Amino acid sequence: MPTPTASAIRFASHINGYATTILAALLLALLPASSLSSQMAPQRASFQNRTSQLELQMWELINRDRADPSYSNETRGRAPALQWDDRLAAVARMHSEEMARNRYFSHEGADGSSPASRVSMAGIKWRSTGENIANCGTMSEAESLFMNEPKFQQNHRWNILNVNYTHVGVGVARGPDGRLYVTQEFAQLR
Repeated sequence: MPTPTASAIRFASHINGYATTILAALLLALLPASSLSSQMAPQRASFQNRTSQLELQMWELINRDRADPSYSNETRGRAPALQWDDRLAAVARMHSEEMARNRYFSHEGADGSSPASRVSMAGIKWRSTGENIANCGTMSEAESLFMNEPKFQQNHRWNILNVNYTHVGVGVARGPDGRLYVTQEFAQLR
């Protein structure tokens, strides 16, 4: 068998490179679109997942506070865990997003709406409702700000420990400065 010349080896390596490229393109075309889209998920979806995790973390902190024996003089031991309500969470999330987008911090909406009117406009039937808002760096910081308020006063702490509330929804949005806008919507549903 004859020995290949240098030019024949160069030609074969170019063919081999093209063949590898074509093979890779064919394999890529055969992959299901769903596997590609999950690998190339937009950053927004990633932030929404982190935001959902923060909302659930805040819910856990709320229920931990309601069960904490050191607060039993305020709850008389009658504050059951609050149930998550997706409708309340949607109201809370919309308010947090609005505050972050418009760079303001208030219980009043940009349209002049109150927390109770936003809950009602979402079609939620309630007997009592309350709202907590925080602008903070972490969920632990928000929880600490709320729970370090004076005892036995109608404030954020009171909302968290209120034995009449049965449901909660939490909404979190990140502002342009990276700080978190946290809204908690509490309700005793009808």
